[in-house]
Amino acid sequence: MQNPDLPSLIQEILRDTREMVLATCADSVPWTATLVFGHDENLNLYWMSQENTRHSRELAKNPKVAATINKPPTGENAKGLQIEGNAYKLETAEEIGAAREFFVKRGGDLPLPKTPQEAEPISPDSSWYVLKPTKIYVYYDPLFGYERKEFIP
Repeated sequence: MQNPDLPSLIQEILRDTREMVLATCADSVPWTATLVFGHDENLNLYWMSQENTRHSRELAKNPKVAATINKPPTGENAKGLQIEGNAYKLETAEEIGAAREFFVKRGGDLPLPKTPQEAEPISPDSSWYVLKPTKIYVYYDPLFGYERKEFIP
């Protein structure tokens, strides 16, 4: 079998999918949260969450996270991603500017915020976060069967 273009397949799955399940851990106790995300061309995943949520508090203490993204079934075989990486709260206007991709892809008609202060009315008491992948596993039954392919960004 010829090697598929994994970056293109990853971009397709990210483009066609709306939600990810983020896994965090504190004191050896795991937690998952379903989040709506946006992404950039470097495969970084962006979302907004309130700082008092369990996943936000946990990633502030331990930035090592995992995520799964499954393309919704449309009659074709399973297609998805398993991701490990580091996540953190975005602090600067420049970083938050990059996270505006979330609104471009998922935010509908809302105006794009340029600063944290402009983002506040859209999701009160929320902050922007990013997951920077260190490893991505791609699964897609028609190409790989029960195996998965590893991609390091």
